Amino acid sequence: MEILRLFSLLSLLLVAPAHAEIYKYVDENGNVTFTDVYKKGAKRIQMPGAPTTLPSASTISPKKRASYTPSPADFPRIDAGTQKRRDDIRRQVLQDEIATERRNADEARRQLALGERVQAGERAADSTYLNRVKRLREAVDQHEQNIVAIQRELANLR
Repeated sequence: MEILRLFSLLSLLLVAPAHAEIYKYVDENGNVTFTDVYKKGAKRIQMPGAPTTLPSASTISPKKRASYTPSPADFPRIDAGTQKRRDDIRRQVLQDEIATERRNADEARRQLALGERVQAGERAADSTYLNRVKRLREAVDQHEQNIVAIQRELANLR
């Protein structure tokens, strides 16, 4: 039994630690992504115990290098007019969605105002009252988050 423990301990000590380069990338919306694949504008994160030098370009195998290959000549292209029509349709759909979501948010706020009223025979400390108000507030919050997300999508349109 002791030999098994000793062997397990020695095998753990002899295992070389795994190493990967980690990059932190912040996109235009402020979303932070950590990845092991380099993206333009990403910053390398130095991990404790990791080597501080980067391999030179000559030591990287050709398979790992990023390469740009242009699309073939017969690759389908979309003309500017068609793309503009598609973008206009997308913008209209998003505007319709945000109008609907704003109406739903207004209705949820109205329902919350009604739901916050204490019913006859009910107290503000009752679990049914608290659960009802919590559910109504969550509905309002969800609609407000949807509005923000749709506004973000509208801002991303060209």
